[in-house]
Amino acid sequence: MTSPLASVPPAPSSEAPAASPRDALDKILPGLSPAMADAVRQAMVVRHVAAGATIMTEGDRTDSLYLIEDGNVTVFRALGIDGGERILATLPAGAILGEMALLDGQPRSASVRAATDCRLTEIAPAKVLALPNGEQVLAAIRSSLAVAVTNRMRTQTDKYVAAVEREMAAIKERQHFGRFFIYALGLMTIGLLVNDILSKQILDVDIFTPTFAWVYLLIIMIPTSLVIWRMKIPLRDLGITTIGMKRSIVEGAILSAATVAVAFAAAWVLRTTGIHAGTPVPAEWGPTTGYFFHSVLQELVARGLLQSSFQRFLDDRRGLQSVVLSSTLFGVFHIHFGFMAVVVTILSGLLFGAVYLRHRNLAGVTLLHFFAGGAAFWSGLL
Repeated sequence: MTSPLASVPPAPSSEAPAASPRDALDKILPGLSPAMADAVRQAMVVRHVAAGATIMTEGDRTDSLYLIEDGNVTVFRALGIDGGERILATLPAGAILGEMALLDGQPRSASVRAATDCRLTEIAPAKVLALPNGEQVLAAIRSSLAVAVTNRMRTQTDKYVAAVEREMAAIKERQHFGRFFIYALGLMTIGLLVNDILSKQILDVDIFTPTFAWVYLLIIMIPTSLVIWRMKIPLRDLGITTIGMKRSIVEGAILSAATVAVAFAAAWVLRTTGIHAGTPVPAEWGPTTGYFFHSVLQELVARGLLQSSFQRFLDDRRGLQSVVLSSTLFGVFHIHFGFMAVVVTILSGLLFGAVYLRHRNLAGVTLLHFFAGGAAFWSGLL
């Protein structure tokens, strides 16, 4: 405790020789020389104070120093003539009282009472001065106490700075959430505009062409790039990192192989039964390469930014809510392709999101996205 405290005329208490004086002195005044420590112990007294008794009173010019050996005390200030008070602190065993008054000689600036029955070790300057070398001993006490107080003040300052930094980080986090919320609304607006106005009423374009898919994605990338820049999101937080890359690629490759096999098997069954006679699309170099980079950008938006941001702002430790939200939101972006496209995008997004949760790396999930989407076309499933 570094706040100045005060003492009052003797409270209901009993006085006895100090118990375990070496331990008590080491707590109050660490670093004293053996000779000075022996001298101080001659002036130490243990006081037993009943619960509710006043130990110090604000404004008194007393200068005893106390160590709380057992019990708790309440530090408070009177608020005025109405008898109210403001609680400043509750100090447990091991804390010291009255250090500032002993150092600067000023009146006590707060009152202290025993919250429970207490045992206090007291060092009274008057008793110290009564020793043969009292002046030297008192000077040594003040020197040691100043070091202890300075160390405590430094610790308190560090805690205060840390608290301020946490508050500033919280404010910054709220600002980032606001930007992300506006971004999410903006993406939904873009999806609706492209679906109802741009593609149908103004341009009347074929939305199933690769050109439209690229234009649509690049439009989405404009606010995406802006929010990443404004929020100063590190690339590693977007899944662009070497951490976990190897495991991510291996797992993505295994799942990709399984997905391709399932897609071709399903397409064969549908053609054989006559349910769906889709035409396989050959995996040509140009369109295939373009689709790969298209998959990279889609995963950057859906998993790297949307899913990661939802998990961060919602404090979604398991990540399940974030997977559902990001998959649903990204599915809405495909509403211009029809209801089934939205459903397929959401379901595949759940799988991609679960894979991304395992490694926080875009490599494997991008690979899976590319082969899953490509297989659907190469097999004639779509």
